Amino acid sequence: MPSPAIPLRGARGLIRWYYYTAAGVTDFTVTYNQERRAWFLRGGAVAPDPYKLSQTPLEFYAPTAQGTGLRWPIVGEPVIKDGRIAATLGAPLPGQTHEQIRSA
Repeated sequence: MPSPAIPLRGARGLIRWYYYTAAGVTDFTVTYNQERRAWFLRGGAVAPDPYKLSQTPLEFYAPTAQGTGLRWPIVGEPVIKDGRIAATLGAPLPGQTHEQIRSA
């Protein structure tokens, strides 16, 4: 499990519904709020598809330099306003280490 104290920042990611792309995400940050015990995604929204974004299950995918990716389930429906996207994330999926998160 990644260290919740250090935010993850990246240039690009995807919100996926199964194998469909629901939205691209640019200049994103994934943070953990200790008080609320929840992970959060913030970033720029690219080509959001309202129908796909309303489906479940959604996941946020951040590709890594190694050709793999890191994934978080999305809890609830993402919010898009003024070209920005925000979503509450579940815990990182099992098997991801802090080093993998930081190298994304």
